[in-house]
Amino acid sequence: MKKRFINILLLIMIITILSGCGGAEQTSDKEPEIPKTNQNDIELSIPPVLQNSEGEVLEGDEKALKALKKFINETDTTKQGEVGLSVVDFIEIAGDAPTKYAFMAALVNRSDQEGSDIEMKFTITNKATKVKIYDGDTITLPEEQFGFLKPNHAIPFKITIPDTENITSKMTVQDYDFKWEITNSKMKE
Repeated sequence: MKKRFINILLLIMIITILSGCGGAEQTSDKEPEIPKTNQNDIELSIPPVLQNSEGEVLEGDEKALKALKKFINETDTTKQGEVGLSVVDFIEIAGDAPTKYAFMAALVNRSDQEGSDIEMKFTITNKATKVKIYDGDTITLPEEQFGFLKPNHAIPFKITIPDTENITSKMTVQDYDFKWEITNSKMKE
């Protein structure tokens, strides 16, 4: 009986060792899963044209840029592998600008490519009046002023609004229809 008990005990130990029930000593061929937080977050690259000589964001643009970054990371619908456009708000233009308002927008890059000297064609229509405030007009973001559009980054820029548009406090960017396309750029992988 003693011999049978020892054999059963040895058999249990061998099975335990072979089955890997060694507690903390278990290993797996799988890589440990590292939680991916904010993998879709887009970094907002502030271009030189929106900075002062000390590299700080121009006065009056900081609030709009924070709202733009939040909008991009929470609401933007640009798909992975694409470059998209986000238009978040009206901003007031200070100084001697020929117009008082602009749309604060950003090109959002969810592709693996980076680019510069991006040229876009815009048609922007007021939904209520059906007036096209831009009708196939070209907007260019030159590298010297806007830098490179890197993967998982967005470059903010302003689209001026003609004074004839008579912007009121009740109006939002949702009152406009934006059609656009990139017509030329220096994209590289």
